[in-house]
Amino acid sequence: MTKPVTLVFALSIFVAGCSGVEQRPSDSATARQLQINGVDLNYVEQGTGTPVVLIHGAIQDNRFWDSQREVVARKYRAIALNLRYHGSAPWPDEGKNYSAATHAADLVDFVRALNAGPVHLVGRSYGGNVVAIVALQHPELVRSVVLVEPLTASLIAGPEAKAVLNERNQSFGLIRAAAKNGDSTKATVLLSEWSNNQGPGSFELQSQASRSMALDNARTLPLLLAAPPPPPVYYAAPTAIINGYPAYLGQDGQWYYR
Repeated sequence: MTKPVTLVFALSIFVAGCSGVEQRPSDSATARQLQINGVDLNYVEQGTGTPVVLIHGAIQDNRFWDSQREVVARKYRAIALNLRYHGSAPWPDEGKNYSAATHAADLVDFVRALNAGPVHLVGRSYGGNVVAIVALQHPELVRSVVLVEPLTASLIAGPEAKAVLNERNQSFGLIRAAAKNGDSTKATVLLSEWSNNQGPGSFELQSQASRSMALDNARTLPLLLAAPPPPPVYYAAPTAIINGYPAYLGQDGQWYYR
């Protein structure tokens, strides 16, 4: 049985311990752009106060955080960033620089460009690896870290680990094969159905907005699969890890978890 879980609930509890700010109505969202390392990065900003920078996962962009951003903005300056190559904007090149190291370097300079002091960093899945790299290499920029289902093998432990890793490797074999054959759409659907833990056909259960976001970012999946793996990461800043597979984003706009 599944039940709705609001990710921002865990986030709010965590960041509340770092900064006690009274709840207030949030400002309207504003789309902005900053040039970072010679590339224009798009982001959406809402609210005021201490920044909470939200980093999406693979085949996603800053739209993933729309619902959470609105709630976080009641207490904080919520900033949802598009990683380089993600979103629907034209690429600055053919994708040769796609890697966790590139995204981490962009995020470091983006946080510095905000000129607002240390920030709370929130990363989902692949974005969790990017956030963790930044927290390790530049702790002076980070107040706290929230990792939502980070793709870190070291977090998988216990007797069930082997079966979980075998299943993951088998699934990614199919995803890689589809991408290698030039079918990024099929690879994206397979990745979505694997990550939502619902199996074949579950992509169609997601909302139109969620499917559109994934398909808009299908072109990034071959880049991700070809990129060097991110380095092992350790967590120096205060860190919360939210684990568990999301079932799907329902028509009601809620993420459903097992």
